[in-house]
Amino acid sequence: MYKVIIADDEYMIHASLAKQVESSGLPYQVVGEAEDGQEALLLLSEQPDLIVTDICMPAMDGLTFIEQARAANPHVVFLIISGYSDFEYARTALQLGVEDYLVKPVSPDKFIAALESILRKIESRKQQLLHQKQWVVHQLELLRELESSIWRLDETTAHQAAVRLLDQGLLRDAPAAPPNMVIDQIKSDLNEMLKTRGIDVSYPHSNKEAAIQPNSAEPEAAFLHYVTLLLDQVKQHRNFSSRNQILKAIAHTRKHLHASDLSVQQAADIAGMSVTYFSRLFKEETGVSYVQYLIKLRMEEARSLLEQQACSASEACERTGYIDYPHFSKTFKRHYGVAPADYMKHHRSL
Repeated sequence: MYKVIIADDEYMIHASLAKQVESSGLPYQVVGEAEDGQEALLLLSEQPDLIVTDICMPAMDGLTFIEQARAANPHVVFLIISGYSDFEYARTALQLGVEDYLVKPVSPDKFIAALESILRKIESRKQQLLHQKQWVVHQLELLRELESSIWRLDETTAHQAAVRLLDQGLLRDAPAAPPNMVIDQIKSDLNEMLKTRGIDVSYPHSNKEAAIQPNSAEPEAAFLHYVTLLLDQVKQHRNFSSRNQILKAIAHTRKHLHASDLSVQQAADIAGMSVTYFSRLFKEETGVSYVQYLIKLRMEEARSLLEQQACSASEACERTGYIDYPHFSKTFKRHYGVAPADYMKHHRSL
């Protein structure tokens, strides 16, 4: 049911109009009646679809009411029923977007005919709004697919998603607007999505101009180029972020060399990565595997302890995270060519 408000300073008239609306058999429901514009403004909380109003009313005239009501609810439809047939009133009403203007006295048949005509327009607008909403939802789904593929650095899928976004209506079925304006909005939406992942998209001025020229004759090509620039930006961010996470895992390892449970799984967890991804990035950053790096750190720490005569060889074993002394001794000898105890004796005699 579509909600109707009726405003007329004569009780008999607004009561009669309300009765005609309710008995018309049309999908209308009267949700409020008022005798001046100020009263009618208070009824806007009912979210009416149609307002039937007079022009000449006390406190606030109909035209002033329409202007203020239109500002509060741009989608409401207005039907004026007035005793004034003056052209200036009608012209002002049209300027305010009034749907129809009937001059009193109005026969029931003429009033119902106006209601039927307005009903068709309301339902047509409703379908348009529904189509626009469906279009926006569909474009948002495509946009999310594009953003996701950019984040995954999947260049092929990203460009396919961008082409699909263009082909399936971004520029063809969008509300009337220059293509560059539409693309600028999509660009802004993409940037906001990436911000939620910690990426503040920025480019040198020359690159920004290259991404989308304001007067580009080929906005589709410019948009695809912009997607390429986004991929580069995300790649830089991911590389920088990944390096920081590797350094974080290294710092944790150095601080906890005494812990016997240090492992590549634990280091990957600290970095917030899968073991496979962490292992690959770690080797790219350090040139060795995590296990090799851990052994190297532990051996360097053990050698330092033994050189300083800070503890016994068995204590050095414990302080560097080894549980099994024979394994510790064998590893130490493989690195330095001598057993820990002998290494310590050698430095004691110096």
